[in-house]
Amino acid sequence: MGSTLLEHSNRRRADGACRSGDHYRCHDLFVLIVSAHRGYPRWLNSGADFLEIDIRRTQDGVIVISHDELQPGDNHVTFDEVLNAAAGRIGLQLDLKQPGYELELVRSVLDRLPPEKIVVSTEMDESIHLIKDRFPEVRVGLTCARVEPGPADFIALDQQYANASALNAAELYGIEVWVWTVDDRRLMQRFIKDRRVAGIITNRPDLALKLRTARS
Repeated sequence: MGSTLLEHSNRRRADGACRSGDHYRCHDLFVLIVSAHRGYPRWLNSGADFLEIDIRRTQDGVIVISHDELQPGDNHVTFDEVLNAAAGRIGLQLDLKQPGYELELVRSVLDRLPPEKIVVSTEMDESIHLIKDRFPEVRVGLTCARVEPGPADFIALDQQYANASALNAAELYGIEVWVWTVDDRRLMQRFIKDRRVAGIITNRPDLALKLRTARS
């Protein structure tokens, strides 16, 4: 099983100081977080730190796993199934695709997983505010195309935007960066070596873990 988010988040800010709080400690060791993109069920036992799963809610209130908008007659894996499978085995990165059920979802996950095994990502600013106000111990990331300060604990950047300028800006602001979706070996190696990148989301967590181990 992968190490906890707390262990992976030991990183220095640009000014040499360490961020304080439950998820940061002063330490020179930095290990990149690996999140398995749409990882259930294939990567459940991969050793990745997190399974990234896309979350939606049906019209009758059932939370399911789906990247695309739900259509009548669709048959989707329920979130309860994934949560039951993941508990005690791997962390979950919950990528929210809709607003309106954030607090219910996070509350249900905290009943089964410790906060360091939960990460929420979304493009919706309001969802981030809601979750951080009610559950400050849960780490939340904004999926976006540019680096700017805000309430999120980290930003999730498409790999095409994770250039030197963006990473330098993130370091200057003290913002943690996760990059998606990183499947190319050379890009993985580059990001694994780059202390400005805290995590990658990938369809190839097996390769990412191998490269991470070799790097360490």
